[in-house]
Parts: sequence; structure tokens; C-alpha cells
Amino acid sequence: MNAIDHNKIDKDLLVLEEKLSENDDINKQPPDDIISFNELRSCADLLRMYTDNQLKIDPDFQRNLVWTAVEKTRFIDSLTKQLPIPSMCISLDYKTDKRLVIDGLQRITTIVSFLNQDSWQLSKIDDVDERLSGKTPEQIKIDNPEIFSKIQNLTIPITVLRCDYSKKSHMEYLFTIFHRLNSGGSRLNNQEIRNCIYSGNFNNLLKEIADAPISKNIFNYSKPNLVSKKTKKNVKPYRYQYEELYLRIISFSVKLNDYDGKLSKFLNDFMGDNRDASLGETQKWKNNLLKTLEIAQKDNRLSRLSKSVNEAILFGIYMNLDNSELESEEILIAKITSLLEQPEFSLISLKEGLASKDKVIGRLSKAIQIFE
Repeated sequence: MNAIDHNKIDKDLLVLEEKLSENDDINKQPPDDIISFNELRSCADLLRMYTDNQLKIDPDFQRNLVWTAVEKTRFIDSLTKQLPIPSMCISLDYKTDKRLVIDGLQRITTIVSFLNQDSWQLSKIDDVDERLSGKTPEQIKIDNPEIFSKIQNLTIPITVLRCDYSKKSHMEYLFTIFHRLNSGGSRLNNQEIRNCIYSGNFNNLLKEIADAPISKNIFNYSKPNLVSKKTKKNVKPYRYQYEELYLRIISFSVKLNDYDGKLSKFLNDFMGDNRDASLGETQKWKNNLLKTLEIAQKDNRLSRLSKSVNEAILFGIYMNLDNSELESEEILIAKITSLLEQPEFSLISLKEGLASKDKVIGRLSKAIQIFE
């Protein structure tokens, strides 16, 4: 077997794991009862839907793809000059009248900011209308009210997907649409999409664990903005990889025997089924994960291991939390070392089937056995 140097993550394995987090293994035709239609909405309409809580604008799920102030300013300038604006895509849950932005989040966010925040300041740049450059909406309304009114009344082409958020087939379709339509320049990965379309108690739990200091300390990460305020340089964006790690641990702890090799669909289904889980249930999962991390932090190698290996280590501990021996640092490190030496975790074995049914169940079953 080709053993792994656990002091250095294999680059090819890292690429495979990243691709796995971006793979859409849902291959179905659009549900017959989803209706797609086109409409024109004024910028004022978009603001009204937002203020009435009918339109969800949650930049959190795309926080690493946020436009710069200059890009926002140029977009507002494009509106005043009536330059062609790409069509946006919004899903509409006809049962609740709630809307979710699928494509066009930055454009809609910019429109809402301009119309709704008097103190929001546009960038001072040479290639935009001088009546906008460096001004706030409040100044524009006073000095050039016709420009503000023009933007309010300007209509934007929108494709609307009329669907039912309570139907699994509809949410699967929206997941695929996110994969295909997102045009922010950097494609969303699966967990970033789940964070948007499966919002609720369970999603909040995943974010709380990933935000916990113990998680950041173990895996040596932070959640930076797109641009560092100190250096003004781009920094590596956070891509919800640890939310997905914790999702995998919880979902496999509950439904490992139901796993069929389609990881994306398996995780989507679990999030969809548990998006509004009771606070009691989510608190139980949270407590168990935090206890798992408290035990795992005794071994400082985890930040140097691949996601698949860390998944197995944390899963093995999670499923054996009643084993008091794991409280011993010496015993824990010995068990992790034993796991790393198993053939299921050789480089060849991992590369052969990161998400295949037999490989995943084999790795996780071995982890349960080792940490017993």
C-alpha cells in the first residue's frame, strides 16, 4: 500500500476532496410542477419585497464573492446609463410568498443598499457619472433627484422559478440551478449552496460549531474577508469546508447504513430533512460535537490531515463518546496513529474511492472499531 506522509497532505488528494465538495451528483429532470416565467421588476419593487421580508438577501452564503465598492459604484452607474443588465434568477415559494435570490445577489444587494441606505457612499472614480462619483444616496436625492428616481423606476429582467420549498424534488432542482447559474466568477461549492437553500436550526448549528474557537484552533483556520483590512491584499476565502465536515459526521452518525455513494445528495437530503430540527435535537448534536473536538484536540496532527481522514477520526470519537479511555491523551494519540496505519487510509485507497459506498462505510466502520 502507498502510505501517506501525514505531515504533508498529498496535493492530488486535496484536489480530489475539493472536487468532491463541488460535485453535483443529482441527475434528474426538472420536476413537472415547477413553473418558470419571466417578469420585469422595478428597483423600487425589489426594495419593497426586501423590506417586507419577501425577498431573502443573505450575503453570508456568498460572503467571499462580495463585490468591491468600485464594482458596486460602476453597477449603479450602469443603471443610470441604462446599459444592458443581465437577467437575474429568483425562486418563489408560492405557499409562503418567500423569494430566494439564486443568481444576481450582488446586483440586488447593491440596488437595495443604494435605495435604502442614505449614508452609503459610492466610490470616487473617473469613469462614472460625476453626479454619482463619491456621493451618497442622500446627496444624490438632494442635488440630482431625477437620477435617484430614474433608478427607482428602472425595470430589471428576472427569471422566476415558482416552486414549493417543502418538496425535496424542488429543493434538489434549486441546488442544481445554483450550480449552473451562479455567475459571481467563483463557483459556489456544495456547502455554500446548502447554507443558502437549507437555512434553519440545523444550518445554524453547523455554523456555530465551525465558528467555535476550539474548531478553529484544531484545524488552524479563520474566516477572513475577501480583502485583508491590514494588507489590502486578497486572502484565501473561507469556503464552508468545516460546516460540511461536521454535517458529514452528524449525517453519517444517524444514517450511515443508508449511504449509497452519492455524497452530495445524501448530505442535501439530511439537511433538508433536518433543516428545522428541534432545538433539543440540535443542542444534543452540538454538545456531542463539541465534546468530540475537546477530545480530538489532544492530538496536534489533525490540521495536517486530509478531510477524509479527519472525518474518520472525529466520527470514530463521536460514536464512542462513552469510552472514558479517550480522555487519556496517550491512548487517544495511539488510537489515531493506529487508524492512520490502516489500509483503508492509504493514499491509494483514499484516491480510489473518496465517496464510494464501500470505501466510505469501510473507513467509518474501521474508525468506530478503533475508538471503541
